[in-house]
Amino acid sequence: MKRWIAAALMAALFSAQAAKAPNVTLVVDEVPVAQVLQALAEQHNKNLIVSPDVSGAISLRLQNVPWQQALRVVVKSAGLVLRQEGNILHVHSVSWQNENAARQAAEQARRQANLPLEQRSLALRYADAGELAKLGEKLLSARGSMTVDSRTNRLLLRDHKAALATLEQWVRQMDLPVAQVELAAHIVTINEKSLRELGVKWTLAESQSAGAKGQVSGINGDLSVIGAATRVGFNIGRINGRLLDLELSALEQKQQLDIIASPRLLASHLQPASIKQGSDIPYQVSSGESGATSVEFKEAVLGMEVTPTVLANGRIRLKLHISQNVPGQVLQQADGEIMTIDKQEIETQVEVNSGETLALGGIFSRKSRSDKESVPLLGHIPWLGQLFRHDGKENERRELVVFITPRLVPNE
Repeated sequence: MKRWIAAALMAALFSAQAAKAPNVTLVVDEVPVAQVLQALAEQHNKNLIVSPDVSGAISLRLQNVPWQQALRVVVKSAGLVLRQEGNILHVHSVSWQNENAARQAAEQARRQANLPLEQRSLALRYADAGELAKLGEKLLSARGSMTVDSRTNRLLLRDHKAALATLEQWVRQMDLPVAQVELAAHIVTINEKSLRELGVKWTLAESQSAGAKGQVSGINGDLSVIGAATRVGFNIGRINGRLLDLELSALEQKQQLDIIASPRLLASHLQPASIKQGSDIPYQVSSGESGATSVEFKEAVLGMEVTPTVLANGRIRLKLHISQNVPGQVLQQADGEIMTIDKQEIETQVEVNSGETLALGGIFSRKSRSDKESVPLLGHIPWLGQLFRHDGKENERRELVVFITPRLVPNE
């Protein structure tokens, strides 16, 4: 029976080769896998090496199948591994492959164990040696070691020559300067007319989409005093900031704005920088049933926190958190008076070019002034004194605006 099957197999292969057909038709039953592989290799004029551990028989029916697909089906069905080197096909079992890989790994470990160890000292200019050591430990061999000298920001390495060469190349690629951004800010109170003169065009910031140009990713308004005369909402805009310092100084001399602060910050890529200006408000806190009180403090400050992200083509993404906390009303309680804090906060993420000025506004205050002018003596005459007296009132609404200009600091 097996002779008939083998003859039928060879006849099928021979007929396919004689006709030079690109496909193969095989119908076999319990034929040794090695014989099927040899027949397929002969049809395609391939050299074949079958490992001694390849055993077992196979039954299959393939009708008009491409030769390469037929070869893969036979190898996969028998649980074997196929490897080709040029015109030579190597077929072996999975266990043989695993044993061979283990032998090669053991041989490589034996060779590395006999390699002499060398020492290197790598001085870092920009990266932190401690942080870099945590990432580079996986590049050491089994016998290698890495020591951090935090005093001089150095890495002390001990390993064989090949591993040291890999580590040195990796350290050169990682020891790069972190991009830095200079943040120049102006915090001012300004009237609407002066804003128009500066060319500020507001966009109402009510979007929740992060990273959109000219939009705010989050708004948080907290008015602790009911009916406080402050509008909740922040605006965002852009202006040309090349002559901003001169324009603000000129408007301040005309008493059209007040410059509250002009901080300058230097922040690294993805590192936050913050500044606060204001005061701490004391208040009493009761503790326990004894009624003992202690004094704690709450901040009433104008604060700004900026986290820059340096992008390509000279663009900078700014994650901003700006808060305006001011003393509010004084409330009467049984144990004394307490002062409330009026809060307004904004969180936004925008992208600007280096040197472009971003303007944030939306906090308004109203300044009232009363003037009385009268002619001496005549102005105090009842009824008739109104002709010689002038009472004037002036209301001016000003807006708190923060101008932020980020500039990339060139690397050395």
